Amino acid sequence: MAEYYNADDEAQVVKAWLKKYALSIVLGLVLGIALFYGIRHFMAKRVVASEQAATAYFMLLNSSGVPNNPQTTAIASDLVENYPKTPYASMAQLFLAQAAVNAQNYDLAESQLQWIIDRSKVNAFKQVARIRLARVLLAQNKISDAEATLKSVDDKAYMPLIKATQGDIFLAQKQYDQAREAYQSALKGAKSFPGLENMLEMKLSDPQLAQV
Repeated sequence: MAEYYNADDEAQVVKAWLKKYALSIVLGLVLGIALFYGIRHFMAKRVVASEQAATAYFMLLNSSGVPNNPQTTAIASDLVENYPKTPYASMAQLFLAQAAVNAQNYDLAESQLQWIIDRSKVNAFKQVARIRLARVLLAQNKISDAEATLKSVDDKAYMPLIKATQGDIFLAQKQYDQAREAYQSALKGAKSFPGLENMLEMKLSDPQLAQV
């Protein structure tokens, strides 16, 4: 039986294929090389940015022990502005939000905590921000907003703090039975959070929360 094509036929097929796809192959190789070096350059920039953000955050920690230190606010603001995609930006926003609360600038604190909720890629940071935002709202007697803030759970590991905050919201509304239940629920996992267990036991000792 004759073969479908001989060696010359094969050569012609290869030439025709190369003629048809040569440009695509060359472009593919060029793009592949560019992508490889582009990724390396991108990763190198990310490493440098992360190192710079870490250094700035270390400076923030060193300066945060001084009350009303303008340097702390400046470093934290710089982290948020220049390294918004790093976890350090979220931690810096927590510092700024606390400073805003201390100054009773609740609107600013709300916006900074909301920034973390909307933009952080770390669930633990988002959850801490939700809890703190709920407390800021509660401090302003925005009860329904505080309740709504706690409905979304980003990290179940923080459930004791969520329940404790819910208890505070119920207590503010004089819903003593619900407050007691929330505090008791929070108490089950309180050992994971220093100081929380003692605080909850103190709150549960309030005569208003005593079970009838």
